[in-house]
Amino acid sequence: MVVYLDLLILDNFCADAALLWLAVRTVRGKCVLPRILLSALLGTALGVGYTVLCLYCTFPAAADFFLKYAVALLLPLTAAHFEKKRSYAYCSLAFVGYMFAFAGALTALCGQSTGAQGSTLVYTVYGIPSGALVAGCVCFVFLGEKLVRALLAHTKVLSCTLECVLHQGEKELRLRGFADTGNRLRDGRGKPVVVAERAAVLQLCGDFYGCKTEKIAVKTVNGSSEFFAVRIDLLEIYFQEKRHTIEDVTVAVSPSPLSGEYSLILPASFAEEKNFQARG
Repeated sequence: MVVYLDLLILDNFCADAALLWLAVRTVRGKCVLPRILLSALLGTALGVGYTVLCLYCTFPAAADFFLKYAVALLLPLTAAHFEKKRSYAYCSLAFVGYMFAFAGALTALCGQSTGAQGSTLVYTVYGIPSGALVAGCVCFVFLGEKLVRALLAHTKVLSCTLECVLHQGEKELRLRGFADTGNRLRDGRGKPVVVAERAAVLQLCGDFYGCKTEKIAVKTVNGSSEFFAVRIDLLEIYFQEKRHTIEDVTVAVSPSPLSGEYSLILPASFAEEKNFQARG
Protein backbone atom coordinates (compact mmCIF):
# COMPACT_ATOMS: atom_id res chain seq x y z
CA MET A 1 0.00 0.00 0.00
CA VAL A 2 1.37 3.43 -0.97
CA VAL A 3 0.39 6.57 0.97
CA TYR A 4 1.18 9.94 -0.53
CA LEU A 5 1.57 11.88 2.70
CA ASP A 6 1.55 15.35 1.14
CA LEU A 7 -1.73 14.69 -0.68
CA LEU A 8 -3.24 13.04 2.41
CA ILE A 9 -2.45 16.11 4.50
CA LEU A 10 -3.73 18.56 1.88
CA ASP A 11 -6.91 16.61 1.21
CA ASN A 12 -7.78 16.16 4.89
CA PHE A 13 -7.05 19.78 5.76
CA CYS A 14 -9.15 21.20 2.92
CA ALA A 15 -12.06 18.86 3.56
CA ASP A 16 -12.07 19.47 7.34
CA ALA A 17 -11.83 23.24 6.95
CA ALA A 18 -14.62 23.42 4.37
CA LEU A 19 -17.02 21.12 6.23
CA LEU A 20 -16.35 22.78 9.61
CA TRP A 21 -17.10 26.18 8.07
CA LEU A 22 -20.37 24.89 6.65
CA ALA A 23 -21.38 23.20 9.93
CA VAL A 24 -20.77 26.38 11.95
CA ARG A 25 -22.70 28.44 9.41
CA THR A 26 -25.57 25.97 9.55
CA VAL A 27 -26.13 26.56 13.27
CA ARG A 28 -25.54 30.31 12.85
CA GLY A 29 -22.35 30.23 14.86
CA LYS A 30 -19.68 32.90 14.62
CA CYS A 31 -17.22 31.80 11.96
CA VAL A 32 -13.68 32.90 12.81
CA LEU A 33 -11.32 31.77 10.07
CA PRO A 34 -8.23 31.22 12.31
CA ARG A 35 -10.25 28.93 14.62
CA ILE A 36 -11.64 27.02 11.65
CA LEU A 37 -8.16 26.55 10.18
CA LEU A 38 -6.64 25.50 13.51
CA SER A 39 -9.43 22.97 14.05
CA ALA A 40 -8.91 21.66 10.52
CA LEU A 41 -5.19 21.37 11.23
CA LEU A 42 -5.92 19.43 14.41
CA GLY A 43 -8.28 17.13 12.56
CA THR A 44 -5.70 16.63 9.83
CA ALA A 45 -2.97 15.76 12.35
CA LEU A 46 -5.21 13.23 14.07
CA GLY A 47 -6.46 11.77 10.79
CA VAL A 48 -3.05 11.45 9.17
CA GLY A 49 -1.53 10.09 12.38
CA TYR A 50 -4.24 7.47 12.65
CA THR A 51 -3.86 6.50 8.97
CA VAL A 52 -0.09 6.03 9.33
CA LEU A 53 -0.57 4.09 12.58
CA CYS A 54 -2.98 1.73 10.81
CA LEU A 55 -0.14 0.77 8.45
CA TYR A 56 1.66 -0.90 11.35
CA CYS A 57 -1.12 -2.16 13.59
CA THR A 58 -4.69 -3.33 13.36
CA PHE A 59 -7.48 -2.03 15.60
CA PRO A 60 -10.68 -3.89 16.48
CA ALA A 61 -13.69 -2.74 14.47
CA ALA A 62 -15.37 -1.20 17.53
CA ALA A 63 -12.27 0.78 18.47
CA ASP A 64 -11.78 1.89 14.87
CA PHE A 65 -15.40 3.15 14.71
CA PHE A 66 -15.12 4.93 18.07
CA LEU A 67 -11.83 6.67 17.27
CA LYS A 68 -13.01 7.95 13.89
CA TYR A 69 -16.38 9.34 14.95
CA ALA A 70 -15.35 10.56 18.39
CA VAL A 71 -12.88 12.88 16.66
CA ALA A 72 -15.56 13.95 14.16
CA LEU A 73 -17.99 14.81 16.96
CA LEU A 74 -15.40 16.65 19.07
CA LEU A 75 -13.72 18.62 16.29
CA PRO A 76 -16.39 21.39 16.09
CA LEU A 77 -15.73 22.15 19.77
CA THR A 78 -12.56 24.03 18.80
CA ALA A 79 -13.96 25.49 15.58
CA ALA A 80 -16.22 28.15 17.09
CA HIS A 81 -17.59 29.57 20.32
CA PHE A 82 -21.13 28.49 21.17
CA GLU A 83 -23.20 30.21 23.84
CA LYS A 84 -25.42 27.15 24.27
CA LYS A 85 -24.38 23.52 24.55
CA ARG A 86 -27.28 22.65 22.29
CA SER A 87 -25.72 24.68 19.46
CA TYR A 88 -22.47 22.75 19.82
CA ALA A 89 -24.37 19.45 19.66
CA TYR A 90 -26.19 20.59 16.51
CA CYS A 91 -22.89 21.72 14.97
CA SER A 92 -21.30 18.33 15.65
CA LEU A 93 -24.23 16.50 14.10
CA ALA A 94 -24.17 18.84 11.10
CA PHE A 95 -20.43 18.26 10.64
CA VAL A 96 -20.85 14.48 10.72
CA GLY A 97 -23.81 14.73 8.35
CA TYR A 98 -21.89 16.84 5.87
CA MET A 99 -18.92 14.50 6.19
CA PHE A 100 -21.10 11.52 5.24
CA ALA A 101 -22.72 13.46 2.39
CA PHE A 102 -19.37 14.56 0.97
CA ALA A 103 -17.83 11.10 1.36
CA GLY A 104 -20.88 9.64 -0.38
CA ALA A 105 -20.49 12.10 -3.24
CA LEU A 106 -16.81 11.16 -3.60
CA THR A 107 -17.68 7.47 -3.61
CA ALA A 108 -20.31 7.95 -6.30
CA LEU A 109 -18.19 10.22 -8.51
CA CYS A 110 -14.62 9.07 -7.98
CA GLY A 111 -14.72 5.62 -6.40
CA GLN A 112 -13.21 2.75 -8.30
CA SER A 113 -12.20 -0.75 -7.33
CA THR A 114 -8.62 -1.92 -7.51
CA GLY A 115 -6.81 -5.18 -6.86
CA ALA A 116 -7.37 -8.69 -8.07
CA GLN A 117 -10.53 -9.18 -6.07
CA GLY A 118 -11.69 -5.59 -6.44
CA SER A 119 -11.90 -5.30 -2.68
CA THR A 120 -10.07 -2.01 -2.21
CA LEU A 121 -11.81 1.30 -2.80
CA VAL A 122 -9.78 4.38 -3.62
CA TYR A 123 -10.81 7.97 -4.26
CA THR A 124 -8.63 8.87 -7.20
CA VAL A 125 -9.30 8.90 -10.90
CA TYR A 126 -6.43 8.68 -13.36
CA GLY A 127 -5.68 12.03 -14.94
CA ILE A 128 -7.51 14.17 -12.35
CA PRO A 129 -5.15 16.32 -10.24
CA SER A 130 -5.30 16.23 -6.44
CA GLY A 131 -6.71 19.76 -6.50
CA ALA A 132 -10.02 18.25 -7.65
CA LEU A 133 -10.83 17.46 -4.02
CA VAL A 134 -10.21 21.07 -3.03
CA ALA A 135 -12.46 22.29 -5.83
CA GLY A 136 -15.05 19.71 -4.80
CA CYS A 137 -14.96 20.98 -1.19
CA VAL A 138 -15.49 24.55 -2.34
CA CYS A 139 -18.44 23.59 -4.57
CA PHE A 140 -19.96 21.40 -1.87
CA VAL A 141 -19.76 24.15 0.75
CA PHE A 142 -21.04 26.82 -1.65
CA LEU A 143 -24.09 24.75 -2.59
CA GLY A 144 -24.62 23.59 0.98
CA GLU A 145 -24.60 27.14 2.34
CA LYS A 146 -27.04 28.25 -0.36
CA LEU A 147 -29.38 25.42 0.62
CA VAL A 148 -29.08 26.17 4.35
CA ARG A 149 -29.78 29.86 3.78
CA ALA A 150 -32.82 29.05 1.68
CA LEU A 151 -34.21 26.70 4.33
CA LEU A 152 -33.56 29.15 7.16
CA ALA A 153 -35.10 32.02 5.22
CA HIS A 154 -38.17 29.93 4.56
CA THR A 155 -38.67 28.69 8.11
CA LYS A 156 -37.28 31.47 10.29
CA VAL A 157 -40.18 33.17 12.07
CA LEU A 158 -39.55 36.09 14.40
CA SER A 159 -40.58 34.69 17.79
CA CYS A 160 -41.88 37.81 19.46
CA THR A 161 -44.75 40.25 19.36
CA LEU A 162 -44.42 42.75 16.55
CA GLU A 163 -45.60 46.31 16.06
CA CYS A 164 -48.28 46.44 13.36
CA VAL A 165 -50.04 49.30 11.60
CA LEU A 166 -53.34 48.63 9.84
CA HIS A 167 -54.52 51.03 7.12
CA GLN A 168 -58.04 51.40 5.76
CA GLY A 169 -58.69 54.49 3.68
CA GLU A 170 -57.44 57.48 5.64
CA LYS A 171 -57.56 55.62 8.97
CA GLU A 172 -54.70 53.77 10.59
CA LEU A 173 -54.51 51.71 13.75
CA ARG A 174 -51.41 50.62 15.68
CA LEU A 175 -51.59 47.25 17.41
CA ARG A 176 -49.33 44.52 18.69
CA GLY A 177 -49.35 41.30 16.70
CA PHE A 178 -48.16 37.80 17.46
CA ALA A 179 -46.93 35.39 14.75
CA ASP A 180 -48.62 32.05 15.32
CA THR A 181 -47.67 28.95 13.33
CA GLY A 182 -51.07 27.57 14.27
CA ASN A 183 -52.87 30.29 12.30
CA ARG A 184 -53.52 28.52 9.01
CA LEU A 185 -56.69 30.35 8.04
CA ARG A 186 -57.16 31.21 4.36
CA ASP A 187 -59.63 33.53 2.69
CA GLY A 188 -61.60 32.85 -0.47
CA ARG A 189 -58.54 33.79 -2.55
CA GLY A 190 -56.38 31.25 -0.72
CA LYS A 191 -54.33 33.97 1.01
CA PRO A 192 -53.32 33.97 4.72
CA VAL A 193 -55.70 35.65 7.15
CA VAL A 194 -54.98 37.89 10.15
CA VAL A 195 -57.18 37.44 13.22
CA ALA A 196 -58.06 40.58 15.21
CA GLU A 197 -60.20 41.54 18.17
CA ARG A 198 -63.66 42.83 17.31
CA ALA A 199 -63.08 46.20 18.99
CA ALA A 200 -59.97 46.80 16.87
CA VAL A 201 -61.75 45.99 13.60
CA LEU A 202 -64.68 48.25 14.47
CA GLN A 203 -62.31 51.08 15.36
CA LEU A 204 -60.59 50.80 11.97
CA CYS A 205 -63.53 50.02 9.69
CA GLY A 206 -66.50 51.58 11.50
CA ASP A 207 -69.75 50.39 9.90
CA PHE A 208 -67.84 48.53 7.15
CA TYR A 209 -69.37 50.76 4.48
CA GLY A 210 -67.45 50.27 1.25
CA CYS A 211 -65.42 47.37 2.68
CA LYS A 212 -65.17 43.93 1.13
CA THR A 213 -66.40 41.30 3.58
CA GLU A 214 -66.67 37.53 3.62
CA LYS A 215 -67.04 34.53 5.91
CA ILE A 216 -63.98 32.49 6.90
CA ALA A 217 -64.48 28.82 7.75
CA VAL A 218 -62.74 27.85 11.01
CA LYS A 219 -62.25 24.31 12.32
CA THR A 220 -61.47 23.76 16.00
CA VAL A 221 -61.64 20.86 18.44
CA ASN A 222 -65.16 22.03 19.27
CA GLY A 223 -66.31 21.78 15.66
CA SER A 224 -66.64 24.12 12.68
CA SER A 225 -67.69 27.75 12.73
CA GLU A 226 -67.40 30.91 10.66
CA PHE A 227 -65.61 34.19 11.33
CA PHE A 228 -66.75 37.45 9.81
CA ALA A 229 -63.84 38.99 7.89
CA VAL A 230 -63.06 42.29 6.21
CA ARG A 231 -60.35 43.21 3.73
CA ILE A 232 -58.17 46.20 4.60
CA ASP A 233 -55.95 48.24 2.31
CA LEU A 234 -52.56 47.74 3.95
CA LEU A 235 -50.78 46.04 6.83
CA GLU A 236 -47.32 47.11 7.97
CA ILE A 237 -45.28 44.93 10.33
CA TYR A 238 -42.18 46.33 12.04
CA PHE A 239 -39.23 44.55 13.57
CA GLN A 240 -36.34 46.65 14.87
CA GLU A 241 -35.42 48.89 11.93
CA LYS A 242 -37.09 46.74 9.28
CA ARG A 243 -40.57 46.67 7.81
CA HIS A 244 -42.76 44.19 5.95
CA THR A 245 -45.68 45.62 3.96
CA ILE A 246 -48.65 43.55 2.74
CA GLU A 247 -51.46 45.02 0.65
CA ASP A 248 -55.11 43.94 0.53
CA VAL A 249 -55.11 41.81 3.68
CA THR A 250 -58.07 39.85 5.00
CA VAL A 251 -58.72 40.38 8.73
CA ALA A 252 -61.02 37.92 10.50
CA VAL A 253 -62.92 39.10 13.58
CA SER A 254 -62.36 36.97 16.67
CA PRO A 255 -65.62 36.40 18.58
CA SER A 256 -63.74 36.58 21.87
CA PRO A 257 -60.89 38.77 23.14
CA LEU A 258 -57.39 37.51 22.40
CA SER A 259 -55.25 36.42 25.31
CA GLY A 260 -51.79 37.89 25.79
CA GLU A 261 -50.18 41.25 25.15
CA TYR A 262 -51.37 41.47 21.56
CA SER A 263 -54.50 42.27 19.57
CA LEU A 264 -53.62 40.49 16.32
CA ILE A 265 -52.72 36.93 15.44
CA LEU A 266 -50.52 36.97 12.35
CA PRO A 267 -49.87 34.07 9.97
CA ALA A 268 -46.34 32.75 10.43
CA SER A 269 -45.54 33.62 6.80
CA PHE A 270 -46.06 37.33 7.56
CA ALA A 271 -43.24 37.23 10.12
CA GLU A 272 -40.59 35.36 8.16
CA GLU A 273 -37.30 37.21 8.47
CA LYS A 274 -36.66 37.18 4.73
CA ASN A 275 -39.69 39.43 4.12
CA PHE A 276 -38.40 42.34 6.20
CA GLN A 277 -36.53 45.20 4.56
CA ALA A 278 -34.87 48.30 5.91
CA ARG A 279 -37.23 51.23 6.36
CA GLY A 280 -37.16 53.61 3.44
